[in-house]
Amino acid sequence: MLVCVAVAAVSGGVVRGLAAWTALACAVACGAYLRNRPQWLGKRQGAVSARAIVVLPYLLAFRVACRLMRWWREVDRPTCVAPGVWVSGRIAALPPGVTTVVDLVAEYAASPGIRRLPGYRCLPVLDGGVPHDVDAFLALIRELGAPGAGDVLVHCDSGRGRAPTFAAALLVARGLAPDVALALAVIQERRPVVALTRSDLVFLERMAPALESCRHRDPATVAPASAIDLEPPVR
Repeated sequence: MLVCVAVAAVSGGVVRGLAAWTALACAVACGAYLRNRPQWLGKRQGAVSARAIVVLPYLLAFRVACRLMRWWREVDRPTCVAPGVWVSGRIAALPPGVTTVVDLVAEYAASPGIRRLPGYRCLPVLDGGVPHDVDAFLALIRELGAPGAGDVLVHCDSGRGRAPTFAAALLVARGLAPDVALALAVIQERRPVVALTRSDLVFLERMAPALESCRHRDPATVAPASAIDLEPPVR
């Protein structure tokens, strides 16, 4: 951002405009990550909205970085971490039987084919961050943790942080793990590339009482997220 500001200051014409735009995009992206505001990147219902024009240079750089990382990482395939629950990075193909896709990527749109699925759900989470909207997070966990919810695939860009975090919560809500610690142990064993951040672990720890409530009570009796002691997670 600072380099682009300097370029804009000493140049002119199109170069100045592009440098200033890139600096603005980086500034907005920094603010989004510092304040945990994924909506500032412009993703809506799985698609990139017009609002994303402001941060377009940052989003393009993010996509390039993701492609470069995929060159030296092993090819990612969806992993079944528990009966009816799959974890994946960027989706190439859906496993047989999957009826619901939870898209946690905040930085780019889902493919049109995925967005058209009746079971498509979008909960944008910033890379390295945790869900900003706790009420939406718990509502989705209650929906997908209910009996008969079907097979679910949870994905982020790499399937290493955001997706396993959500999947661990879902395992507890579905009664497939007694607590988040054992849920994470199961996921880590079946998908060794998982690497949760401290923020992920703190978030799950703070969500544990609500997840227990989701599992053992009727959704109508679950305490609202406002009743949960939630301080901003430490990065």
